[in-house]
Amino acid sequence: MNINIMLKNKKKIFFSILGILFILTPSNSYASILTIFKPLGFIAAAIAHNVTKVEVILPDGATVQNYYLRPLDLVKIKHSDVIILIGDQIEPFFLKKAINYFKKKTIVLSEVKSIKFLLTHDFNFEKSKKKQKNTLQNEKEINNISYDMHIWLSPQIALESAIVIHDMLLKLIPQKKNIIEKNLKHFKSCLSKTNKDIKKNISSIKERKYFTFHNAYKYFEKFYGLHPLGRFTRYPGIQTGAKYLYEIKKQLLKKKARCIFTEPHLNSNIIDVITRGINIEKGNLDLFGIAIPLVQNSYVNFLVKLSNQYISCLKHI
Repeated sequence: MNINIMLKNKKKIFFSILGILFILTPSNSYASILTIFKPLGFIAAAIAHNVTKVEVILPDGATVQNYYLRPLDLVKIKHSDVIILIGDQIEPFFLKKAINYFKKKTIVLSEVKSIKFLLTHDFNFEKSKKKQKNTLQNEKEINNISYDMHIWLSPQIALESAIVIHDMLLKLIPQKKNIIEKNLKHFKSCLSKTNKDIKKNISSIKERKYFTFHNAYKYFEKFYGLHPLGRFTRYPGIQTGAKYLYEIKKQLLKKKARCIFTEPHLNSNIIDVITRGINIEKGNLDLFGIAIPLVQNSYVNFLVKLSNQYISCLKHI
């Protein structure tokens, strides 16, 4: 059979299934607020508690690099009232296409003035460097300055995001103003207490050096006063040079670092190779909040879990 005919047939089948899903699925069974990244869902769930549903597209263990929209995801997009994004450079291209197709309302957090002011940047960014497109590991370039888009790791940006979601919900569901206001107040209070608790718990290990798999944790580390010695790679999926890895190994042999962190969803073979024969602690940092349910206190639970992962590895003398 001609390949063009096969492709056309597959498209027809796909859209037929999609059409059936649209017909059979009631709109009120899906989220009014939708985001692709789970930690943004944590923030939204705090403000939308007892107000409306929140859903996340990326399942636990998946990343934007290895995930493709399912028909069910398209249904979620179709029935959502608003979609919360980090920015055009971060979310995958296919998501933007689907959003445009269904003409959905979006909130782009990195373009909000109060959040843009808090973005961390690197003036030494080299425009000529090869970078992966449409990945979180790819920092956003604005006027030749790169910005870190792992914004959910900043408690300050999380608070500003919560305020943005609060304002949006007041417009969408004004009849639930009292609940929405109460939720924001609760979020602010819990976040403030959690920040104090984490800083206290982390105080005994915050001067200890460590390596992370890649440079995703700057917001968290800066806010809580942690001091990484370096990272194994800037962008997962891009091979790190042998010279750079040799420099890391020299520092490990000199015992300058207490711990090496990887992530549950990443292949850490490179770490196993470079640490062979070296006595050093290894830990996992959960960037996306795997196994944390979408409930009112999800975001602060996420921060506590991440801080405990740092502590459990760095506490060893």
